[in-house]
Amino acid sequence: MDGTKGLKEATRVPVPVLAPVASSRLSVNVFTAPGKAMVGERPKPFGEALAFDPITSTLIFGENDAVLVDAMTTVAEAEALAAWIALHNRNLETIYITHAHFDHFYGLGILLERFPGARAIATPDTLKAMQMSFTPPVERLARRMFPGQVATNLVAPEAYEQDTFTLEGHELHIIQQGRTDSPDSTSLYVPSIGLIVAGDVVYNQCRMYVGDTTPESRKHWIADLDRLAALNPKTVVAGHKKPGAPDSPAAIQDTKRYLLDFDRVQKSATSDQDLFDQMTALYPDWVANQSWLMFGFPGT
Repeated sequence: MDGTKGLKEATRVPVPVLAPVASSRLSVNVFTAPGKAMVGERPKPFGEALAFDPITSTLIFGENDAVLVDAMTTVAEAEALAAWIALHNRNLETIYITHAHFDHFYGLGILLERFPGARAIATPDTLKAMQMSFTPPVERLARRMFPGQVATNLVAPEAYEQDTFTLEGHELHIIQQGRTDSPDSTSLYVPSIGLIVAGDVVYNQCRMYVGDTTPESRKHWIADLDRLAALNPKTVVAGHKKPGAPDSPAAIQDTKRYLLDFDRVQKSATSDQDLFDQMTALYPDWVANQSWLMFGFPGT
């Protein structure tokens, strides 16, 4: 008996732990909400009437399940996004928020009501930076600028501590990028399909929010763009883009070029309007020609 027991123990084969196996190829679809008017005064007396730039949310989906990246601003945008997601006939597992600007997550509560089985996540640093957007002064500012358009119940995502999560066996990698147009920015990289959902690290034919940057922070931003380019992505989705613009990797270099041009022109411009006019001339076809994007968000 003892010998048999020993033989069984000696021949016991350990069961290997297997990594998730991808069941199907992933696909991607991008929802772009057009620019929207804001109530208030422009920070400078030039540029277009006060408005917000076009914004994107991205659906990554497999055969059965899906992940959404970013959640829009207003009730109308979030409801339209929810209806669009439903057309894909997938189970929405995860909503990932790339950074702490409220235009990317004030619509989250609307989406969670429509898809109660989804979990909403962001990095701990992003979640910490978001807390300002739930303070009474910032909520009042948002409701004043978008009267009757901001959800009554504003919801925060959960802190997610890991660097990756999965969708049908495919890894989605969180790239923490620090200070770009906001603190603690991130992008999401899906290597199996060569996709980067860049949040506000990348802009696509849309004037960029440099009003809260410095020469030093723009150097950091450029370094982050170089990190994304080194991944050789096939598809790059910007957080803000001109409606209809292709989601091309060229947007990374275009974003970098805008930052370099802004640094160069800012040094020689004779006034704020001269700086604005020179950048307008350099990028005549880019949308959202707002002075606040260059000189700071109104009311802050």
